[in-house]
Amino acid sequence: MTLLIPLGLLGLAAIGVLILIWIIKPNYQQKFISSTYVWRLSLKLKRKKVPISKLRNLLLILCQVLFLAACALALAQPALITKAVITEREVIAIIDSSASMRAGYGTENRFDRAVMSASDLVSEVFDEEGIVTVIVAGPEPEIIAQRYTAERRESVQETLDALISDDACSYGSSDIDAAMALCENIITDNANAEIYLFTDTTYSYVPSSVHVVDITETDEWNAGILDAYTVLEENYYSVFIDVACYGVNDEIPLKVEVYGANANSSEDQGETVIFETDVACTNDETMTVVFRNGNIQPEGYEENDTSVIFIPIEDNRQFYSYTNIHISIATDDAFSNDDTFDIYEGLKETLRVQYSSSQPNPFIPGILESIANNYRNKKNLWDIRIVETTPEKAATEGYDLYIFEHLMPETMPKDGVVVLWDLDSVPAGLDITLGGVQSLDGIGLNLTQESDESPLLNNINVGNLTISRFTTIRSYNTDEFEVLMSCDNNPVMLAKNDGDSKVILLPFSVQNSNISIEILSFSALFYNIFETYIPATIVGNSFAVYEDVSLNCRGDELRVIGAGEEFTFTEFPATLHLNLPGVYTLSQTTDFGKNVTEMIYVTIPSAESNIWSKEDAFRNPYLVQPDENYYDDLILYIAAAMVALLFIEWILQSRESM
Repeated sequence: MTLLIPLGLLGLAAIGVLILIWIIKPNYQQKFISSTYVWRLSLKLKRKKVPISKLRNLLLILCQVLFLAACALALAQPALITKAVITEREVIAIIDSSASMRAGYGTENRFDRAVMSASDLVSEVFDEEGIVTVIVAGPEPEIIAQRYTAERRESVQETLDALISDDACSYGSSDIDAAMALCENIITDNANAEIYLFTDTTYSYVPSSVHVVDITETDEWNAGILDAYTVLEENYYSVFIDVACYGVNDEIPLKVEVYGANANSSEDQGETVIFETDVACTNDETMTVVFRNGNIQPEGYEENDTSVIFIPIEDNRQFYSYTNIHISIATDDAFSNDDTFDIYEGLKETLRVQYSSSQPNPFIPGILESIANNYRNKKNLWDIRIVETTPEKAATEGYDLYIFEHLMPETMPKDGVVVLWDLDSVPAGLDITLGGVQSLDGIGLNLTQESDESPLLNNINVGNLTISRFTTIRSYNTDEFEVLMSCDNNPVMLAKNDGDSKVILLPFSVQNSNISIEILSFSALFYNIFETYIPATIVGNSFAVYEDVSLNCRGDELRVIGAGEEFTFTEFPATLHLNLPGVYTLSQTTDFGKNVTEMIYVTIPSAESNIWSKEDAFRNPYLVQPDENYYDDLILYIAAAMVALLFIEWILQSRESM
């Protein structure tokens, strides 16, 4: 306990005054009494063996002394120190680990310089017996040392050295605001803590207690490819490329290599087409270079827009497909992570679909064509090619999806998904037995959904579907087939998916059902077949570093190799965290023995190419102001004691008057 106003103890002099009053106080009282009072008093005193009046007087003076002492103590404002001010020097070192910190010449980059500068600061603070906290500010800031004292000097130094040896600088953008938020808890305990931010970013406003340490060097500059993509215009591709130069004004040599140009399938090698040009970049401005189909006139751009350069592609060099496009710039800049860019969108995997029917209807081919357009144009996934044929010419190999209607093949295909619609017989290799035809005299009965978990029934309103005629299935292997829909307790949709055999049975005709009228359910059925039995490995070809992407597989195993990492997935859907930028290769062997290889490209944030970036401000972590010791006031407890003493004195005074 400490006294905030010690002079208040002068009030203790009142105790001396109280004692003086008790000394000079008359010890008699003038009273009018009856004649018998003396006798009653004498008898009362005779019965008492203890001098109660002296004890009561002693307690009275003690209460009064304590009350005066409490008053003097209250004037002195007693308090307890709940948190003493930290006198040791405390420093929080924040190391920016954004991708731009990889800029530099030789073996040392900005991140290395930041770590070494932070190491020197830590040693200085430890020499002063101070306290140190170290934060690495990446996309998700991390505290690697929290309020360490000099006893842990060696541990902190080893951690800092490991940042350089392990190449701990990120490939994304640092969240400096989140790093400052981590400082707030430390500053709450010690508002005098100093913050040092080692970074290559210039800030217009910096809080007064934050020290920004610039670790850049004046000769550093960077030319980079910020973004690139292709657009199909009038059946030929145009290539759009954004480039910029930061720190100097220079002409950047840009090279575009188109591989597999005009290939008609994944097996076709195509040809290689190369485009080159020099791009004049000034004042840190982004330049858009467009290698455009020579038959297309620029639209959507202002004529005087100097930031866009159109370079027409001659007729003999135009391309309508490609396997990949590699874009590069050749410079001696300080940052190499944005000198290349790859595009993998030009040649989609071909899926072959065969529709065989003895009585063709327009509904199934129409739905298939709609789905093909959706996957080709909107999802940018597959090139679905549909072949309509007669049962006599129908093939049983070479397709990814077979649809047989009415007249069945003699044997089951073994290399694709098979849909058997309105079976008239059982192909060899299919373990089912057909019964008779059940006719409902033109009255359609509503179907019943038998499975709540099958993805084949997603977005299908089974209760709205009706059938007026179907073929009964007398027996089937219950270990292989799952009943999805039934009519009058008879299965009318069965599915089998046991690896190398994927079969769907629909023993009724489209003409004897309203399924073609229920267009949403009808299209959902075919869409579900693709999504369930022929799932896309990955949706998209270009991603940002540190993004999580969902992977699927048409076989038992998916192998991913890229940027020095290798993964093997066996359970799907799987999630891949893209830790590094660069090219990733996804390879698999489908259940039907087809080898499929796909490529994706992972980029760093385009903002990180600007190695001389400027920002307005960052979060101010100083939510509290520097202060002295923190106190807990005791005046309430003293007041309670004073009230208790007054109550005790009142009781003693009342007893004295009895």
